Amino acid sequence: MPQGFTRRAIGALLTATVLLLIWRVSNYHVPSLSPNRVSQITKPGGNGHGRRVAKVSMLYGHPNPLYERALQSHERHAQRWGYPMHVLQQDISAGFWNKPSYVLSLVIQELAKPALKRMEWLMWVDADSIIINPAIPVDIFLPPPELEEIHFVATKDQNGLNTGIVFFHVHPWTVSMLIEALAHPLYLPEVDLGRSADQEAMARIMAKTYNGPEGRGYADGMAYLPRPWINTYEWHHAYEGKKGDLLVHFPGLEDDRWPHMANWLDIVEKTPLEWEVPLQDTAYIDLTTQYWSRFRAARDLANSVQEDVWLSPVGTATSARQEAVNNLRLALQQNADEPELLQQRVDEVKAAVRKEVSSAQAE
Repeated sequence: MPQGFTRRAIGALLTATVLLLIWRVSNYHVPSLSPNRVSQITKPGGNGHGRRVAKVSMLYGHPNPLYERALQSHERHAQRWGYPMHVLQQDISAGFWNKPSYVLSLVIQELAKPALKRMEWLMWVDADSIIINPAIPVDIFLPPPELEEIHFVATKDQNGLNTGIVFFHVHPWTVSMLIEALAHPLYLPEVDLGRSADQEAMARIMAKTYNGPEGRGYADGMAYLPRPWINTYEWHHAYEGKKGDLLVHFPGLEDDRWPHMANWLDIVEKTPLEWEVPLQDTAYIDLTTQYWSRFRAARDLANSVQEDVWLSPVGTATSARQEAVNNLRLALQQNADEPELLQQRVDEVKAAVRKEVSSAQAE
């Protein structure tokens, strides 16, 4: 084949690739990450009855009236919204490992049922959490069905993942994740998991990007919500939330927990309407809709640019796009609760596309 023809053919291919990239990037639609944006996405089950959710906790050992009353607040909330509630009342494992063991058993039980009769999600709630606004259905926090790769919805604090309030998808992915977490001290006994061993094990497993389901690990299967939405803390000095928030949680207060819990329990039991705000009068609908809209758009952008990278002809510059996509995926895994950072990563991907398109045009 004549050399000139070969150069012309390669040039034509690169030109076509450049034109494709220009068209693709011009059609990447990433909604503004401004908190004031009102998304048009309709939340499935926004009335609290669209998703099959069960609540899960545990309470055993020495009687503790405050924990019992706290779980009663969850039971009232569950009855209001039609959520089954499961409470472990016997020690089935060692210490902190009761939680993942019990959740695993429930996920397996649900998966053994016909698909239309099983729960879709399990919401774990620690016994030191209290529902203060029972007018909020928890399914508004769940990913829309098209985000089918998300199986674990949680929050983080200054110590990283906090599993005091967390959603587990009833799915084989969750079975695999919990089995790996439970096996962690057996296969890696030299690793010090600290005081909250089960939580640290799950955090380590969730960070994996290899092995596990389909060999890709678990990192792509989780999403962090802004913690105050579902896991609002009571500090030593004050409640960090506001009227209308779903609940109050008391981690890290040690013995100071008891007077704080007693005070909140008196409020919700004696004046139950004091902190109740109808769902439509809170910011939850807009905030959760915007969150999942941003998440989905950023994921779609990462997938589209990644596909372009894979399909790029040999000799096409791709390193800037690949690095930007990797950073965006990491932000989706670990920082979806930080909209400014997520927007920064989205902007970096779009800038990388523009840069490499411009470079290809100049050649």
